[in-house]
Amino acid sequence: MALVAIGCADEKKESQNEVKKGLSFSSKTIEKRLDNCKPEQGECTFISMTFPVAENGTGESQNINKHIEHFLINTIDYQDEGGVEKPEELAVNFIKNYKETAQEFPEYELPWEATINGKVAYKDANLISLKFNTDIFTGGAHGYRSTRYMNFNAENGVILESKDLFTSEFMEYVEKDFRKKQKIAMAENINSTGMFFENDEFHLPINIGVTAESIILHYNAYEIAPYSAGNFIMTYPRTEIEEFLKLSKKPKA
Repeated sequence: MALVAIGCADEKKESQNEVKKGLSFSSKTIEKRLDNCKPEQGECTFISMTFPVAENGTGESQNINKHIEHFLINTIDYQDEGGVEKPEELAVNFIKNYKETAQEFPEYELPWEATINGKVAYKDANLISLKFNTDIFTGGAHGYRSTRYMNFNAENGVILESKDLFTSEFMEYVEKDFRKKQKIAMAENINSTGMFFENDEFHLPINIGVTAESIILHYNAYEIAPYSAGNFIMTYPRTEIEEFLKLSKKPKA
């Protein structure tokens, strides 16, 4: 009986480990088009969202999916009140809001477009890095385009911030490199050439991408400079900045 009990316990432990190792991702696409129009032919109001969905695991997948859905909704849903809770509702509301706008302003003819493409950029036993490219146009002088990275602790699905990824010395290293590339002397104010870093102090971007070979720092348009300046992207090989990394030294595919 003791042997049977031990055997059952071992099987249960192995089963739990298999579930934990089973954390994986699939891809989901949600699309809605006005009057079945075809985006490739132009003059079409549509929304298309392709994004990764975490599966299995021991709870981390739920946390990751919650953050993904929150990102999708907050990126496209511009309503002050009410809001939506699921990407499917978001797609329906996008088309509905366009119809209401077109009805209120009959002369309004510009179609709305919203596209989000997300994928798993990197995954190992410790970290998961997701990348989302967004293009939105709902009127105005120009649309909204951005790249968003989200990094997660692979064990519990908790969002990782820059302080979780790098040592405190990393920001100083990047600032020196940034100033050199933008021709801003160390003795000068970081905003002396037209940047608008908050409180006149350099900071790392919110969007930090991780791949097996590189670390990507991505400032979207408007974040630190006028829209006309575009994006600021700085890429560092892992081998170059290894001393600043808190990530695993030997990534596991």
